[in-house]
Amino acid sequence: MSGKLTTEEMIEEYLRNGGEIVKLRYASKRDQDKASRRWYHKDKALSGSTRSKDFLKKEDEKQGIKIFSKTDQWRQ
Repeated sequence: MSGKLTTEEMIEEYLRNGGEIVKLRYASKRDQDKASRRWYHKDKALSGSTRSKDFLKKEDEKQGIKIFSKTDQWRQ
């Protein structure tokens, strides 16, 4: 038997290991803008910008107090 798994076998293994299959929604224009802004600040924070570091810290704190995880928020 070859070392390659079929798609069905990979899905079964993923589910056996605790994975979950969900249907995700498309990203809206607002979602895309927020992601773009976050990546901009990540890049600036790596360059040493304290303003961008503060922005990322604030965003992480906001995400931490939400009831649902980011994955749960994207489910339909």
